[in-house]
Amino acid sequence: MGGRSPARPARKPTLQDVGRLAGTSTAVVSYVLNGGPRPVSDKTRVKVEEAIRMLGYRRNPLAGALSGGRSNLIGLLVPDTANAFFGELSRCVEAEGRRRGLLTLLGNTGYRPSLGADYGEAFSELRPRGIFVTTGEQPRQEDETPRVYVQWAAPDATSPSVTFNDFQGARLVVEHLLEHGYRDVVCLAGEIEAGPAVGREGGWRRAMEDAGLPTRGRLVRSSFDRVEAERAVRQVLEGADRPRAIYATTDEQALVTIRTATNLGLRVPDDLAVVGFDGIREARLGGFPLTTVRLPLDELAVRAFDALDETFYAGGAPGASVVLDGTLSIGVTCGCEHAAAQPDG
Repeated sequence: MGGRSPARPARKPTLQDVGRLAGTSTAVVSYVLNGGPRPVSDKTRVKVEEAIRMLGYRRNPLAGALSGGRSNLIGLLVPDTANAFFGELSRCVEAEGRRRGLLTLLGNTGYRPSLGADYGEAFSELRPRGIFVTTGEQPRQEDETPRVYVQWAAPDATSPSVTFNDFQGARLVVEHLLEHGYRDVVCLAGEIEAGPAVGREGGWRRAMEDAGLPTRGRLVRSSFDRVEAERAVRQVLEGADRPRAIYATTDEQALVTIRTATNLGLRVPDDLAVVGFDGIREARLGGFPLTTVRLPLDELAVRAFDALDETFYAGGAPGASVVLDGTLSIGVTCGCEHAAAQPDG
Protein backbone atom coordinates (compact mmCIF):
# COMPACT_ATOMS: atom_id res chain seq x y z
CA MET A 1 0.00 0.00 0.00
CA GLY A 2 3.01 2.33 0.46
CA GLY A 3 5.04 4.14 -2.19
CA ARG A 4 3.62 5.82 -5.25
CA SER A 5 -0.12 6.20 -5.48
CA PRO A 6 -1.59 4.31 -8.44
CA ALA A 7 -3.22 6.42 -11.13
CA ARG A 8 -6.94 6.71 -10.62
CA PRO A 9 -8.96 4.75 -13.16
CA ALA A 10 -10.61 6.85 -15.86
CA ARG A 11 -14.01 5.44 -14.89
CA LYS A 12 -15.64 5.99 -11.55
CA PRO A 13 -14.00 3.68 -8.97
CA THR A 14 -16.16 0.83 -7.73
CA LEU A 15 -16.43 -1.27 -4.60
CA GLN A 16 -14.50 -3.97 -6.48
CA ASP A 17 -11.65 -1.53 -7.18
CA VAL A 18 -11.40 -0.68 -3.48
CA GLY A 19 -11.39 -4.36 -2.50
CA ARG A 20 -8.74 -5.20 -5.11
CA LEU A 21 -6.41 -2.42 -3.96
CA ALA A 22 -6.93 -3.23 -0.28
CA GLY A 23 -6.44 -6.94 -0.92
CA THR A 24 -9.81 -7.93 0.48
CA SER A 25 -13.35 -8.79 -0.60
CA THR A 26 -16.10 -6.36 -1.55
CA ALA A 27 -18.09 -7.68 1.41
CA VAL A 28 -15.38 -6.54 3.81
CA VAL A 29 -15.27 -3.14 2.11
CA SER A 30 -19.04 -2.91 2.63
CA TYR A 31 -18.64 -3.79 6.31
CA VAL A 32 -16.16 -0.92 6.71
CA LEU A 33 -18.45 1.53 4.92
CA ASN A 34 -21.58 0.52 6.82
CA GLY A 35 -20.04 -0.21 10.22
CA GLY A 36 -21.04 -3.89 10.05
CA PRO A 37 -22.85 -6.18 10.29
CA ARG A 38 -19.60 -8.18 10.78
CA PRO A 39 -16.51 -6.86 12.58
CA VAL A 40 -13.37 -5.92 10.66
CA SER A 41 -9.86 -5.94 12.13
CA ASP A 42 -8.15 -2.60 12.64
CA LYS A 43 -5.40 -3.56 10.18
CA THR A 44 -7.87 -4.42 7.41
CA ARG A 45 -9.96 -1.36 8.15
CA VAL A 46 -6.91 0.90 7.69
CA LYS A 47 -6.15 -0.77 4.33
CA VAL A 48 -9.70 -0.28 3.12
CA GLU A 49 -9.86 3.35 4.24
CA GLU A 50 -6.52 4.09 2.56
CA ALA A 51 -7.71 2.44 -0.67
CA ILE A 52 -10.88 4.56 -0.57
CA ARG A 53 -8.78 7.69 -0.16
CA MET A 54 -6.31 6.79 -2.89
CA LEU A 55 -9.01 5.91 -5.43
CA GLY A 56 -11.30 8.78 -4.52
CA TYR A 57 -14.13 6.29 -4.09
CA ARG A 58 -17.57 7.72 -3.26
CA ARG A 59 -20.21 5.36 -2.05
CA ASN A 60 -23.53 4.87 -3.80
CA PRO A 61 -26.25 6.88 -1.99
CA LEU A 62 -28.32 3.70 -1.79
CA ALA A 63 -25.69 2.22 0.50
CA GLY A 64 -26.74 4.51 3.35
CA ALA A 65 -29.37 2.16 4.71
CA LEU A 66 -31.81 3.50 7.31
CA SER A 67 -34.48 1.98 9.52
CA GLY A 68 -36.53 -0.79 8.03
CA GLY A 69 -34.01 -1.38 5.24
CA ARG A 70 -34.80 1.97 3.65
CA SER A 71 -32.21 3.99 1.73
CA ASN A 72 -31.23 7.57 2.44
CA LEU A 73 -33.36 8.80 -0.46
CA ILE A 74 -36.54 10.87 -0.45
CA GLY A 75 -38.91 11.04 -3.40
CA LEU A 76 -40.70 14.27 -4.26
CA LEU A 77 -43.52 14.45 -6.83
CA VAL A 78 -44.52 17.89 -8.11
CA PRO A 79 -46.59 18.95 -11.13
CA ASP A 80 -43.98 21.20 -12.76
CA THR A 81 -40.80 22.76 -11.41
CA ALA A 82 -40.97 25.33 -14.21
CA ASN A 83 -43.69 26.87 -12.03
CA ALA A 84 -41.78 29.02 -9.54
CA PHE A 85 -43.91 27.89 -6.59
CA PHE A 86 -43.02 24.23 -7.07
CA GLY A 87 -39.43 25.11 -7.85
CA GLU A 88 -39.13 26.91 -4.51
CA LEU A 89 -41.00 24.15 -2.67
CA SER A 90 -38.61 21.57 -4.18
CA ARG A 91 -35.61 23.60 -3.08
CA CYS A 92 -36.90 23.80 0.50
CA VAL A 93 -37.57 20.05 0.65
CA GLU A 94 -34.15 19.27 -0.81
CA ALA A 95 -32.39 21.59 1.66
CA GLU A 96 -34.23 20.12 4.66
CA GLY A 97 -33.47 16.61 3.41
CA ARG A 98 -29.75 17.40 3.23
CA ARG A 99 -29.84 18.67 6.80
CA ARG A 100 -31.19 15.26 7.78
CA GLY A 101 -28.66 13.29 5.72
CA LEU A 102 -31.10 12.49 2.91
CA LEU A 103 -30.92 12.97 -0.86
CA THR A 104 -33.97 14.01 -2.89
CA LEU A 105 -35.27 12.41 -6.09
CA LEU A 106 -37.57 14.68 -8.10
CA GLY A 107 -40.35 13.78 -10.52
CA ASN A 108 -42.50 16.21 -12.55
CA THR A 109 -45.96 14.72 -13.03
CA GLY A 110 -47.71 17.42 -15.06
CA TYR A 111 -50.86 16.82 -12.96
CA ARG A 112 -51.16 13.41 -14.68
CA PRO A 113 -52.07 10.70 -12.13
CA SER A 114 -50.68 7.94 -14.37
CA LEU A 115 -47.28 9.65 -14.58
CA GLY A 116 -47.33 10.27 -10.83
CA ALA A 117 -47.99 6.56 -10.29
CA ASP A 118 -45.13 5.63 -12.63
CA TYR A 119 -42.71 7.90 -10.77
CA GLY A 120 -43.96 6.56 -7.44
CA GLU A 121 -43.37 2.99 -8.55
CA ALA A 122 -39.89 3.79 -9.87
CA PHE A 123 -38.94 5.62 -6.68
CA SER A 124 -40.30 2.78 -4.54
CA GLU A 125 -37.94 0.32 -6.18
CA LEU A 126 -35.08 2.33 -4.69
CA ARG A 127 -36.46 1.78 -1.18
CA PRO A 128 -36.68 5.51 -0.27
CA ARG A 129 -37.36 6.56 3.27
CA GLY A 130 -40.55 8.13 1.97
CA ILE A 131 -42.23 10.00 -0.87
CA PHE A 132 -43.68 13.50 -0.63
CA VAL A 133 -46.64 14.04 -2.94
CA THR A 134 -47.89 17.54 -3.81
CA THR A 135 -51.01 16.40 -5.66
CA GLY A 136 -53.74 14.09 -4.49
CA GLU A 137 -53.17 10.91 -6.48
CA GLN A 138 -53.13 7.64 -4.59
CA PRO A 139 -50.30 5.11 -4.94
CA ARG A 140 -50.83 1.80 -6.67
CA GLN A 141 -52.25 -0.84 -4.38
CA GLU A 142 -49.05 -2.89 -4.14
CA ASP A 143 -46.90 0.13 -3.26
CA GLU A 144 -46.12 0.23 0.48
CA THR A 145 -43.63 3.12 0.46
CA PRO A 146 -44.45 5.68 3.20
CA ARG A 147 -46.10 8.79 1.76
CA VAL A 148 -46.70 12.26 3.10
CA TYR A 149 -48.96 14.64 1.21
CA VAL A 150 -47.77 18.23 1.16
CA GLN A 151 -49.72 21.30 0.01
CA TRP A 152 -52.53 18.91 -1.01
CA ALA A 153 -54.60 17.00 1.58
CA ALA A 154 -54.14 13.22 1.71
CA PRO A 155 -56.76 11.25 -0.25
CA ASP A 156 -57.19 8.73 2.58
CA ALA A 157 -57.44 8.72 6.36
CA THR A 158 -54.18 6.86 6.98
CA SER A 159 -51.62 9.10 5.25
CA PRO A 160 -50.27 12.21 6.99
CA SER A 161 -50.46 15.60 5.30
CA VAL A 162 -49.03 19.08 5.72
CA THR A 163 -51.15 21.71 3.99
CA PHE A 164 -51.86 25.42 3.98
CA ASN A 165 -54.99 27.20 5.16
CA ASP A 166 -55.86 28.27 1.63
CA PHE A 167 -59.37 29.40 2.55
CA GLN A 168 -58.14 31.76 5.25
CA GLY A 169 -55.36 33.15 3.04
CA ALA A 170 -57.71 33.84 0.13
CA ARG A 171 -60.23 35.52 2.36
CA LEU A 172 -57.49 37.67 3.90
CA VAL A 173 -56.12 38.98 0.62
CA VAL A 174 -59.55 39.56 -0.97
CA GLU A 175 -60.77 41.43 2.09
CA HIS A 176 -57.67 43.62 1.74
CA LEU A 177 -58.76 44.46 -1.80
CA LEU A 178 -62.26 45.28 -0.59
CA GLU A 179 -60.83 47.63 2.03
CA HIS A 180 -59.48 49.70 -0.87
CA GLY A 181 -63.07 50.19 -2.01
CA TYR A 182 -63.04 47.87 -5.02
CA ARG A 183 -66.48 46.31 -5.55
CA ASP A 184 -65.85 44.21 -8.65
CA VAL A 185 -63.19 41.56 -7.97
CA VAL A 186 -62.72 38.78 -10.50
CA CYS A 187 -61.15 35.50 -9.33
CA LEU A 188 -58.60 34.12 -11.79
CA ALA A 189 -58.35 30.41 -10.99
CA GLY A 190 -56.72 27.34 -12.49
CA GLU A 191 -58.27 24.53 -14.47
CA ILE A 192 -58.21 22.08 -11.56
CA GLU A 193 -61.21 22.25 -9.22
CA ALA A 194 -59.72 20.21 -6.37
CA GLY A 195 -57.05 20.35 -3.69
CA PRO A 196 -55.81 23.85 -2.77
CA ALA A 197 -58.10 25.38 -5.41
CA VAL A 198 -61.14 24.61 -3.28
CA GLY A 199 -59.95 26.82 -0.44
CA ARG A 200 -58.48 29.53 -2.63
CA GLU A 201 -61.73 29.95 -4.53
CA GLY A 202 -63.87 29.44 -1.44
CA GLY A 203 -62.12 32.21 0.48
CA TRP A 204 -62.78 34.64 -2.37
CA ARG A 205 -66.47 33.70 -2.45
CA ARG A 206 -66.85 34.11 1.31
CA ALA A 207 -65.17 37.53 1.36
CA MET A 208 -67.33 38.75 -1.52
CA GLU A 209 -70.56 37.36 -0.08
CA ASP A 210 -69.83 38.81 3.37
CA ALA A 211 -69.47 42.20 1.67
CA GLY A 212 -72.76 41.70 -0.19
CA LEU A 213 -71.01 41.54 -3.57
CA PRO A 214 -71.83 39.18 -6.47
CA THR A 215 -69.57 36.33 -7.59
CA ARG A 216 -71.73 34.96 -10.39
CA GLY A 217 -69.88 35.22 -13.68
CA ARG A 218 -66.77 36.61 -11.96
CA LEU A 219 -64.76 33.36 -11.82
CA VAL A 220 -62.37 32.86 -14.74
CA ARG A 221 -60.39 29.67 -15.26
CA SER A 222 -57.09 29.50 -17.10
CA SER A 223 -54.07 27.27 -17.46
CA PHE A 224 -51.21 27.62 -14.99
CA ASP A 225 -48.88 27.93 -18.00
CA ARG A 226 -48.01 31.61 -18.42
CA VAL A 227 -48.47 31.67 -22.19
CA GLU A 228 -51.89 30.00 -22.04
CA ALA A 229 -52.94 32.11 -19.05
CA GLU A 230 -52.13 35.32 -20.92
CA ARG A 231 -54.75 34.52 -23.56
CA ALA A 232 -57.45 34.09 -20.92
CA VAL A 233 -56.45 37.26 -19.09
CA ARG A 234 -56.40 39.27 -22.31
CA GLN A 235 -60.00 38.24 -23.04
CA VAL A 236 -61.06 39.46 -19.61
CA LEU A 237 -59.24 42.77 -19.87
CA GLU A 238 -60.37 43.48 -23.42
CA GLY A 239 -64.00 42.63 -22.63
CA ALA A 240 -66.74 45.20 -22.15
CA ASP A 241 -67.13 44.12 -18.52
CA ARG A 242 -63.53 44.67 -17.43
CA PRO A 243 -63.15 44.29 -13.64
CA ARG A 244 -61.60 46.88 -11.34
CA ALA A 245 -59.55 44.25 -9.52
CA ILE A 246 -58.32 40.68 -10.06
CA TYR A 247 -57.49 38.17 -7.38
CA ALA A 248 -55.29 35.46 -8.93
CA THR A 249 -55.15 32.17 -7.06
CA THR A 250 -51.42 31.83 -7.85
CA ASP A 251 -48.63 34.38 -8.11
CA GLU A 252 -47.75 33.03 -11.56
CA GLN A 253 -51.21 34.03 -12.80
CA ALA A 254 -50.97 37.38 -11.03
CA LEU A 255 -47.69 38.21 -12.76
CA VAL A 256 -49.22 37.26 -16.11
CA THR A 257 -52.14 39.56 -15.34
CA ILE A 258 -49.85 42.50 -14.59
CA ARG A 259 -47.82 41.93 -17.75
CA THR A 260 -50.92 41.61 -19.92
CA ALA A 261 -52.49 44.73 -18.41
CA THR A 262 -49.31 46.71 -19.03
CA ASN A 263 -49.17 45.52 -22.65
CA LEU A 264 -52.74 46.74 -23.10
CA GLY A 265 -51.86 50.18 -21.77
CA LEU A 266 -53.50 49.71 -18.37
CA ARG A 267 -51.83 50.98 -15.22
CA VAL A 268 -51.54 48.76 -12.16
CA PRO A 269 -53.04 49.55 -9.70
CA ASP A 270 -54.56 52.81 -11.03
CA ASP A 271 -56.67 51.08 -13.69
CA LEU A 272 -56.50 47.50 -12.43
CA ALA A 273 -55.60 46.24 -8.96
CA VAL A 274 -53.99 42.78 -8.80
CA VAL A 275 -53.24 40.43 -5.90
CA GLY A 276 -51.92 36.88 -5.85
CA PHE A 277 -51.34 33.84 -3.68
CA ASP A 278 -48.12 31.90 -2.85
CA GLY A 279 -45.47 34.51 -2.07
CA ILE A 280 -42.86 33.36 -4.59
CA ARG A 281 -39.66 35.38 -4.56
CA GLU A 282 -40.16 36.77 -8.07
CA ALA A 283 -43.41 38.38 -6.94
CA ARG A 284 -41.91 40.00 -3.85
CA LEU A 285 -38.62 41.33 -5.24
CA GLY A 286 -37.92 44.52 -7.14
CA GLY A 287 -39.48 47.96 -7.05
CA PHE A 288 -43.02 46.82 -7.83
CA PRO A 289 -43.83 44.03 -5.34
CA LEU A 290 -47.05 42.06 -5.64
CA THR A 291 -49.56 42.01 -2.81
CA THR A 292 -49.98 38.32 -2.10
CA VAL A 293 -50.38 35.58 0.49
CA ARG A 294 -46.94 34.40 1.52
CA LEU A 295 -46.72 30.69 2.37
CA PRO A 296 -44.13 29.28 4.83
CA LEU A 297 -42.40 26.78 2.52
CA ASP A 298 -39.42 26.27 4.85
CA GLU A 299 -41.76 25.31 7.67
CA LEU A 300 -43.73 23.06 5.32
CA ALA A 301 -40.55 21.10 4.54
CA VAL A 302 -39.62 20.72 8.21
CA ARG A 303 -43.10 19.59 9.21
CA ALA A 304 -43.29 17.15 6.27
CA PHE A 305 -40.11 15.36 7.36
CA ASP A 306 -41.32 15.37 10.96
CA ALA A 307 -44.64 13.84 9.87
CA LEU A 308 -42.81 11.14 7.94
CA ASP A 309 -40.64 10.20 10.92
CA GLU A 310 -43.37 10.41 13.55
CA THR A 311 -45.94 8.47 11.53
CA PHE A 312 -43.86 5.71 9.95
CA TYR A 313 -40.70 5.40 12.05
CA ALA A 314 -41.60 6.48 15.58
CA GLY A 315 -44.93 4.70 15.99
CA GLY A 316 -47.04 7.85 15.68
CA ALA A 317 -50.76 7.85 14.95
CA PRO A 318 -51.47 7.44 11.23
CA GLY A 319 -53.27 10.11 9.30
CA ALA A 320 -52.04 13.08 11.36
CA SER A 321 -52.52 16.37 9.51
CA VAL A 322 -50.85 19.76 9.94
CA VAL A 323 -52.33 22.99 8.57
CA LEU A 324 -50.09 26.06 8.25
CA ASP A 325 -51.28 29.64 7.91
CA GLY A 326 -50.02 32.04 5.28
CA THR A 327 -49.46 35.74 5.91
CA LEU A 328 -50.56 38.80 3.96
CA SER A 329 -47.58 40.33 2.19
CA ILE A 330 -48.37 43.94 1.24
CA GLY A 331 -46.98 45.19 -2.05
CA VAL A 332 -48.12 48.03 -4.29
CA THR A 333 -50.28 46.22 -6.85
CA CYS A 334 -53.36 46.43 -4.61
CA GLY A 335 -53.28 50.22 -4.33
CA CYS A 336 -51.16 50.59 -1.22
CA GLU A 337 -48.37 53.15 -1.32
CA HIS A 338 -44.74 52.07 -1.63
CA ALA A 339 -44.17 53.02 1.99
CA ALA A 340 -46.64 50.32 3.06
CA ALA A 341 -44.98 47.57 1.03
CA GLN A 342 -43.20 44.94 3.10
CA PRO A 343 -39.61 44.24 2.03
CA ASP A 344 -38.63 40.69 1.19
CA GLY A 345 -37.24 38.77 4.15
